[in-house]
Amino acid sequence: MVSSKPLELESEERRLRATDKEKEALFADNKEEQQGLSAPTLVAVFSTFFIVLFLFVPKIYLSNNIYYMSRSIQKLQSQEEILQEEKNRLQLELEKQRYKYSIENMQ
Repeated sequence: MVSSKPLELESEERRLRATDKEKEALFADNKEEQQGLSAPTLVAVFSTFFIVLFLFVPKIYLSNNIYYMSRSIQKLQSQEEILQEEKNRLQLELEKQRYKYSIENMQ
């Protein structure tokens, strides 16, 4: 078969093509680079993670404690209000009973 490309283009294309040895060398370099993180990078990532963890765990713990304490305080305050209302009702009832007793004793 006769190629439709001019001879100059074919010779330039052959010159630009990589040989098998060059291909193997290129792929070998890629395999070495893709084996993972280096040790200093890994140490830096873990140290950053532990520093952030060390800084934020106490804040999260305190926030949760504050939340649950405020819930219990709110519950106690509502119980106090209910007991105050009950006390007032009982005082009124007692006052009615005293008045009734005093009227009955007057007669």
